[in-house]
Amino acid sequence: MDVVSLDGLCIRTTDYREGDKLITLYCAEKGKITATAKGVKSAKAKLKFCASPFCFGKYQLAAKNGRYTVAGCDVYDGFFPLTADIERYYAGGCVLEVLDKTAPEGDFNGELFTYALRALNALCYGDKDAKSVLRAFLKEAVAALGFGEKDGSLADFSRYFSSSLGIKINSLKELLRL
Repeated sequence: MDVVSLDGLCIRTTDYREGDKLITLYCAEKGKITATAKGVKSAKAKLKFCASPFCFGKYQLAAKNGRYTVAGCDVYDGFFPLTADIERYYAGGCVLEVLDKTAPEGDFNGELFTYALRALNALCYGDKDAKSVLRAFLKEAVAALGFGEKDGSLADFSRYFSSSLGIKINSLKELLRL
C-alpha cells in the first residue's frame, strides 16, 4: 500500500457505511478523486475535520488498487468564517459545486483550482459582497473551462446550443442574467 500526499480541497462528502464517509477531493496533483474517510462520523474522530466540505489541506492518502483511504491531513484552511454568513456560505457552496460538476474523475484544471481557492479566500477574508465574488469566479470558471473569456464574452456557443430551439446567448452576462 502506497501513501501519497496531495494538496486537496474537499468539495463533497457522502455518508458511507456506519461510521465512514466518501469524500470527493479536488487535488492539485491529480484533479478530482474520491477517498474513504474511515470512522469520521464518530464524535471523537481525529480526522473528522478533513471530511468536511471546504477543508483545504495536504491529504495523506493510502492508495491500493486504484482506491484511496484518508490516512491523515494537515489543514491549510478550513474556510470556517463562511459558516457565519449564509450568503457567503451559499456562494462558497456554488464554487465547490462548479468544481464537482465540471471536472471528470482524475482530470485537473489548474486555472479552475486557483480561481476556486481565490474565490473561497475572498468570501472568507475579503470585503467584497458574496454576489460579486461569485460572479467573478463564474466568469473565470467559464473561461478556464474553455467556454468563454475572462472579460465576460462567450466562446462560440452555437455548437452547444441549437438555434432551432431559439436559444441565442451572446455574452456571459446574458447567460448569468446579471
